[in-house]
Amino acid sequence: MSASTLSRLTILVRRELWESPFAFKWTPLLIAGLNLLVITLLLIIGAKVDNQMAFTLDGIRMFAQMPDEQQRLLATGTMFSTGSLFHLVLLIVVIFYLAGCLYDDRRDRSILFWKSLPVSDTLIVASKVLTATIAAPLLYLLAIALTQLALLLIASGYGLAAGINIFTEIWAPANLPTIWLVTLYAAMVQSLWLLPIFGWLILCSAFAPRLPILIAIIVPALIGLFQHFWSFFTDFRMPDFNLMLIVLQRLGRGVVPMNIELDQIEGSNMANFGAESLISFKSVSAILLSLEMWIGVAIGLAFLAAAIWFRRRATDA
Repeated sequence: MSASTLSRLTILVRRELWESPFAFKWTPLLIAGLNLLVITLLLIIGAKVDNQMAFTLDGIRMFAQMPDEQQRLLATGTMFSTGSLFHLVLLIVVIFYLAGCLYDDRRDRSILFWKSLPVSDTLIVASKVLTATIAAPLLYLLAIALTQLALLLIASGYGLAAGINIFTEIWAPANLPTIWLVTLYAAMVQSLWLLPIFGWLILCSAFAPRLPILIAIIVPALIGLFQHFWSFFTDFRMPDFNLMLIVLQRLGRGVVPMNIELDQIEGSNMANFGAESLISFKSVSAILLSLEMWIGVAIGLAFLAAAIWFRRRATDA
């Protein structure tokens, strides 16, 4: 990729973020503020119930006396759970964004303006994909990191009141640098995992005469229902392959990074389940290297190629 092409692509991605500031910039900040507001209210209510904070401080001291592995498991679990709402909202935002990204250009006829510029349709589609798979996750991950830092600062205040070493008993078990690196890695892997769904949404946005999000849902749903009834009435059993079920399973495993089956972690079970099961690069890489992942990527690229084909032949809605 030449420097000029990369520069154009960067400008296009910035344009996407500029056109949707609420979805990509303000929404993660609002979620972070909501999380901190709820935590603050809970702390205020707790202070009313526990006037001398004896129960709260005793709980912190008990945490400080736990074995290191239990501390790490509890701390990393808390840090990861902090981002759950962010990832869910991000997925919803990206789905609606991709379903309308090419359709909106045809609806308001701005596609005529873009076709008059020296920007290829491939770059236009690529900018939509990069916005959904890289730019948006990075903004949400930044909001998650700020929320996690705020939580640790609050916990540090209570830790000082409890008389514990906040660096060894709070910050060290949380291990934020590792959590941030793994979460970033997992978010990129998750984007690849969801690429067939993202590609399908962009394809629907490229050819749908109206309501692309509805078409994107109805088509696989009807195919899945047809498969279900055909298998039931011909073989009197559930189908071995159901498109809608596969889509739902892929979405379900793509809500939160590292939403991975435990049996995919070699030798893992509840007896040896620890912090590494949550923050291991190995567990995320197992998904990246799976055949299911790359079959989905190939399907997603095929959908994107079809979307580019429709985009080249589009004029307006």
